[in-house]
Amino acid sequence: MRIFVAIAAILVGTCAKQLDIPTRCCFPKVWEGMMATVQIDSSGMKSSMLSVSYDFSVDRFALQDVDMKYRIVVDYSKMIQYVITSEGLCTASKVPNKELNCIPGSIFPNVSDNATFVGSVVYGGPGGMVLDKWSYKVHYPPVTAVITVTRDGCVYISEVGAGTFGGVPFYRSDEFSNITYAIKDPTVFNVPSPPCPSDQDNNLVLTRRQTSVFTGL
Repeated sequence: MRIFVAIAAILVGTCAKQLDIPTRCCFPKVWEGMMATVQIDSSGMKSSMLSVSYDFSVDRFALQDVDMKYRIVVDYSKMIQYVITSEGLCTASKVPNKELNCIPGSIFPNVSDNATFVGSVVYGGPGGMVLDKWSYKVHYPPVTAVITVTRDGCVYISEVGAGTFGGVPFYRSDEFSNITYAIKDPTVFNVPSPPCPSDQDNNLVLTRRQTSVFTGL
């Protein structure tokens, strides 16, 4: 009888734990904010503050460093990334992965496994903001990432990723703040042509993305 009760208690506890797992959510289709990033790779440690803009309705993403030395525009409809410098130079390269605008599941391309729920934390103590953490893996480059989002509204808060590219290990941490649900200046997605290469350029190469793991690296 005691064994039965013990097994029943375990089953009830397991079910209760499963019920605590939140539903995979999708991020707002349009949003922008600030991104503080730290990256460690073979060249050392780099940190930067960037403004980021997403518009999933048109499959575009843009970021610009606060010193306005460069900006990056990614057109996911063409799977091309443009890097435009303040000196007027522009380079283009292919991006390996489609952007993810939801917590990864089996339907997402290039994701090896469904996202695994890691747990929840509360910022600010009792009555504070509930954040959910999800872990997932990417095929190329091989990356393991942990995404943190708000329980209410699925607002993207942070991401930590680690993996290798070309056999070289790297680590990256991104943290987002001051998020709004509108694009103040839609021209952030514009690509100057020239100097940017033509979309028909067959010499585009696959490079490691300079954005977060969430956007596909």
